[in-house]
Amino acid sequence: MVEPAAQQDALTAELLAELEATRGVDTHEHLMPEAERLQKDADFFSLFEHYCPGDLVAAGVHEQEMADLADRSIPEEERWRRFKPYLSRIRTGSYARAALWVVRDLLGLPDLDDETFREAGRRLRELLRPGVYDYVLRERCNLAACIQCVQLQHMGPDYFYHLAPAGDLVDFSGVPAVKAFGERLGRDIGGLNDLLEHMDAHLARWGSDRRVVGIKVGHAYVRSLEFRPVERADAEGALRRILAAGREGDPDDVRALQDFLMFELAAHASEAGLPIVIHTGLQAGNYGRIADADPLLLQALIAKNPRTKFDLYHGGMPWVRQIAVLAKYFPNVYLNMAWMHIISPAQARSALAEWLDMVPNSKVFGFGGDYSIVEKVYGHLKIARENIARVLAAKVRQGAWRRPEASLVARRLMRENAVEFYGLSLDDEQAAPW
Repeated sequence: MVEPAAQQDALTAELLAELEATRGVDTHEHLMPEAERLQKDADFFSLFEHYCPGDLVAAGVHEQEMADLADRSIPEEERWRRFKPYLSRIRTGSYARAALWVVRDLLGLPDLDDETFREAGRRLRELLRPGVYDYVLRERCNLAACIQCVQLQHMGPDYFYHLAPAGDLVDFSGVPAVKAFGERLGRDIGGLNDLLEHMDAHLARWGSDRRVVGIKVGHAYVRSLEFRPVERADAEGALRRILAAGREGDPDDVRALQDFLMFELAAHASEAGLPIVIHTGLQAGNYGRIADADPLLLQALIAKNPRTKFDLYHGGMPWVRQIAVLAKYFPNVYLNMAWMHIISPAQARSALAEWLDMVPNSKVFGFGGDYSIVEKVYGHLKIARENIARVLAAKVRQGAWRRPEASLVARRLMRENAVEFYGLSLDDEQAAPW
């Protein structure tokens, strides 16, 4: 039975309130250290300096124009005059929507326009004081934990957990890279055994640190995700030729060695208790080689490593249906909605609705801000919670779920799935209020 519109709205509002009350886990961030953020100039354009440049380029902004918009030596009024026509083109998109939520909720302004752009900058500067990370993430976002990507040199507050860089263990394009790795280890690298021995040493160190909870693979930005099985003898030969070549090895040798090491990393990571976390789908910015990021290219790596857990970021957008098959086929594959809600809220809702039909609800992570700018995490989370509430409410209205199941899944998407998968030790054990 279809419920009246008012009742439908009430159901979505109930679920949204539950999501807001759940002390959530943000499964993916690139936040710079707070001290670094506080040193940066802040004005209206600061809110558009992550992700929005991609939309601005797509809307026709040229390289020099972009540089001028970010150049604080140019008067703010002049930069606003140039930015305003482009804002009109992108403000209906979700990257800009996240920024405009910050304007409304964190800065307390009705909109960003001719009357408010100066005040927006002033209020943003007022916001960016010591303690702003706790204020935004803990107080305003109600987050219990954030998982940072490749920021081991800046561990941050105790509710930050971290992903270690896979590239440190698998990327050896030439002699300089191999030598740099050896220098970090304090010894020369003479052959494949040295690389594998010290891969294990890194994994043991990362695995013993409770705040290192996974290993990030971001290779979809630079190569295809099709990692192929390579025989050890072939990898040894590739490394010998790379070392003999000098500065840069032959691309085929570099790829063969990288493929071999990626399979080794995936196998050994499970022994260290660390999942492999992989960027799939859309690459940030413009002009990316999107075909390289097809999640189905990962099937051989996944199938070869059944004991290793894989967290596939960004839902493989636009391959949101294909990636669901991987999670349905393989017990060790999980789906992560990081970044998805601001790429396209509509596609994110559609994907989540289908995933919850196809995949166990314990295998989906509902939110990852994926920002370097802390205040925009708030805007993204507003969109994400609304998305999730609408999808779960629709399941109940359609008669597919009982009402309590929607509350259960809401909590799992926002918190419990990530806590279990990553083994997080949270200091705010929160009992469900429903």
